[in-house]
Amino acid sequence: MGLHQIVSLVFIWQLAASICYYAVLTVTLLIRDQYVLSGTQLRLVVTALTLGYAVFLLPFGAITDWFGEHRTLTAGLLALSLGAFLVFQAWSYPALLVGAFILGSLYGTAMPGSNKAIFNHTPPGTYNFTISMKQVGVTAGSGVSALLVTRIASVFLWKVGFYVAAANVLVVATVFWLVYWNDDDGQTARVTRTP
Repeated sequence: MGLHQIVSLVFIWQLAASICYYAVLTVTLLIRDQYVLSGTQLRLVVTALTLGYAVFLLPFGAITDWFGEHRTLTAGLLALSLGAFLVFQAWSYPALLVGAFILGSLYGTAMPGSNKAIFNHTPPGTYNFTISMKQVGVTAGSGVSALLVTRIASVFLWKVGFYVAAANVLVVATVFWLVYWNDDDGQTARVTRTP
């Protein structure tokens, strides 16, 4: 897999994942109005989202080592679409908190999986540049999310933006699964793992 191909593929993965994750932050005021939340309750939604991400970085790092980035990143994107679905289908405030926590936790597949994909396919001396290129997907994803969800919300309902983000993630997950390859997807971790 060529350097341009791997950077493009991982960038697109990161972009799609970030659109889903940051969509919650984009619509906080709309969430507040729909669920009639106080400022504290709204901050708890954002806290649930970011706490989920922070708590699950370590477990998803271990899972990536064990199963390989191909499986982890593909499953992570598929699960992110489910997380987005849980947020926009939340029937109550507690369900919204749970959905935000789950969405945030699934975004935890991004850092270890995408970094491992870059490290596995880039020659020495290009790691920092390629990681930086991949990280642009985080910022671009938040920007696209803000434009996408707010634009759709101005025409339809804010939840429609989550449908679009979730559908986009499913398409990118399929492309990633079909195009990305790794010679020893998860095998190195199994061979070197001590009993």
